[in-house]
Amino acid sequence: MNETFQAIKKALKSAKTALIVSHIDPDGDSIGSMNALAIFLSEMGLTVDHYSQDGVPHIYRFLPASELVKTRLEPNRRYDLLISVDASDIKRLGEKFKPREIAKLIINIDHHHDNTSYGDINYISRASSTAELVYNLIKALKFKIDKKIAENLYVALITDTGNYRYENTSVETFCMAIDLLKAGVETHSLTTRIYDTRSLSGVRVFAAALATLEVTPDHTVAWAAVTKEIMEKHNAKSEDLVGLIDQIRSIEKVEVAILFRQDADKIKVNFRSKSKVNVSEIARRFGGGGHIRAAGVTIQSDLAVVKQVVLAEVFKFMKASKYLV
Repeated sequence: MNETFQAIKKALKSAKTALIVSHIDPDGDSIGSMNALAIFLSEMGLTVDHYSQDGVPHIYRFLPASELVKTRLEPNRRYDLLISVDASDIKRLGEKFKPREIAKLIINIDHHHDNTSYGDINYISRASSTAELVYNLIKALKFKIDKKIAENLYVALITDTGNYRYENTSVETFCMAIDLLKAGVETHSLTTRIYDTRSLSGVRVFAAALATLEVTPDHTVAWAAVTKEIMEKHNAKSEDLVGLIDQIRSIEKVEVAILFRQDADKIKVNFRSKSKVNVSEIARRFGGGGHIRAAGVTIQSDLAVVKQVVLAEVFKFMKASKYLV
């Protein structure tokens, strides 16, 4: 990994401008890692823009530097570097710009095991989160982590580890958390904002979605669907659905949870597993991907058709694998 750090260090040293990009439909890890890198590189003296095609979900807008995130890029703007965070494939950066045309060099920082290594420099490792990789990079470059960077990295860390509940949590994860606390992170304040604050629309859309809940006779698979009508009725946004699939997965005996979400002419399908099934393998069968316990895919089709096809594949996969990862 030292060679990768040296390559990144050399690229940063020779660059004057950088664009940091999160993946589409960003989560806490993507936003926190992006913001932390933006602050870090700005303090290093680079001219930095950070960009998210879908903006910053309301729940993360309190994080330092979130107010500077762009949702549009200037026409004909070019950068010395493009740094992608938490995106396993270059397509995950969105379709509103062409990465290869906008930057001279692409640095790909990600912890997904199915990353396609699309960067000129690829820093890919199966850590708890992309935030952990950004943290390692900053430490390797011997840069002091201030409170603003620490808050972004901490939120990224807890959201991708489920507040240290998921199996991707390691000794290194806790060591990083200790260091971030030393930098000034106030854990109660941040965790309250992330886990104990929800909009009224969010609560109502949870209730409506859970009313559609279905389970197999043996309760090992459970799924729910959120239609456009449900979203419109409760004036809900996509970020209001964060945590819904985890509620479904928490049901006793459920091994695989699935959330179908209608979005224009597309259906977004999220998968979660509890302890045995590799849902990224299921997602890949439809052109998606992700983690072993959390994955997703977007399919252009009718909701009823997608549900039928996806559920059939899930049942087939579970029977063939006998729940083995």
